[in-house]
Amino acid sequence: MPLQCHLAFRALALAISAGLALSGCVSLPTVDELRRAPSPHLAADSPADVVDGRGGFRPLFCESLEAYPEEPGTPVPCDFWLHRLGDEPEAIAPPQPLPWPAMQVLLVTGAFSECFGDEALPFGSALPDLRDSGISIDTIVVGGRSGTEHNAREIAEYLDMLPVRPEVPLVLIGYSKGTSDILQFLVDFPDAARQVDAVVSVAGSVGGSPLADEFDGLYEFLFSHLPAGHCPPGDGDVVHSLRTEIRRAWVRDNELPGYVDYYSIAAFTTRDRVARALVPSWKTLLKQDRRNDGQLLVRDALIPGSTLLGYMHADHWAVALDIEDDSPLLAHRKLDAQFPHLALLRAILQRVAIDMASKAGELRK
Repeated sequence: MPLQCHLAFRALALAISAGLALSGCVSLPTVDELRRAPSPHLAADSPADVVDGRGGFRPLFCESLEAYPEEPGTPVPCDFWLHRLGDEPEAIAPPQPLPWPAMQVLLVTGAFSECFGDEALPFGSALPDLRDSGISIDTIVVGGRSGTEHNAREIAEYLDMLPVRPEVPLVLIGYSKGTSDILQFLVDFPDAARQVDAVVSVAGSVGGSPLADEFDGLYEFLFSHLPAGHCPPGDGDVVHSLRTEIRRAWVRDNELPGYVDYYSIAAFTTRDRVARALVPSWKTLLKQDRRNDGQLLVRDALIPGSTLLGYMHADHWAVALDIEDDSPLLAHRKLDAQFPHLALLRAILQRVAIDMASKAGELRK
C-alpha cells in the first residue's frame, strides 16, 4: 500500500478511535438478541413505506453463496452472512428461467474513498467475474472529502459522458455515502436522472450518522493534513453533509423520482465481526441502537419506499470492501472469514433483473 494510503488509514483510525471517549462500558449484543423480531424497518422511527423483500432475496443469495463462496472448503450456511429474523416472510422461489441481467451497472464510492486507493472501491474483487459474465459494470469515484451536492454534480457529469444505451437498463449502486450522493443527484438533476432505472443502497448513509454529529471537525482536521494530490480537499463538506439532522431533513423535504425502483441492504453485527478500527464507533452506536454496523444505525441505511432485500451479518467495511489483507492492523476481526462480495452482488443484480423482467412481462409463471 502506498505511503499516502497508510497515512489516510491512520487518520481514519484516529478519527474513529475518538469514539472510545464516548463508548465507555456497554453490554455487547449476542446474535440471538440481534435476530429477535421485530425487524428494524418496522420500528416507529424507521423510513416510511419500506417493502419487505427478504423472502424473495434469500433464495437468490443462498444459491449465489453456494455457487460462489468467498473461500474454498466447507460450504458456509446462508444464515452465517444473512440475518434471519423471526418475522422474515417465507422464502419465495425465484421464477424459472432466471433472467441474467442485461443492464449497465455503476457503483458509487463512499466517503474518503479516493484517499485510500483501489482497496476502497466497493466490490472491487467481484468486478472481474461479473464482467466475464457479460455485465457492464464500472465505478464512479466521487469526491472523497466533498458533500452530497458536489458529488451529485460529479455523477451527473459522469453520466453525461456515458454512451447513451436506452435499450439497456441503468442501475446505480451506492455504498455508504455513495447512496446519499445518488439520491441527491436524482433530485438535483432530474433530466439526467431519467436514464436511471434502479438504485440500490448497500449500507447507505441515507439518514446520516450520529458519528458525523460528534466528529465533524475532527475528521476534517485529520484529513486536511494529508497530501492534496492523494486526498483532494474537494469542498470539505463530506462529514458535515452526513450529520443526521441534515440528511434526515433532506429525506423528509425531497421527493424521490417515482419511476426509479429502490432497494436497500443494511448491516448489523456482533463484536467478533467488527473490524478493530470500528470497534469504538460500534460501541458508541450501541447506546442508540443495538443493531448498527459500526458507522450507521440500521434505520439510517434504508431508503424510504425501497424494497428491503436483507440484513447482512457484517460490519460497515466488510459488506463491500476488501481491506483485510492490505490493512490488517485496522481491519482485523476476531472472526477470520472473508465476506462473500461476489455472491452478494450477483444476488442483488439477479433480484433487480427479475423485477425488471416481471414488469416487462417477460417471466413465465
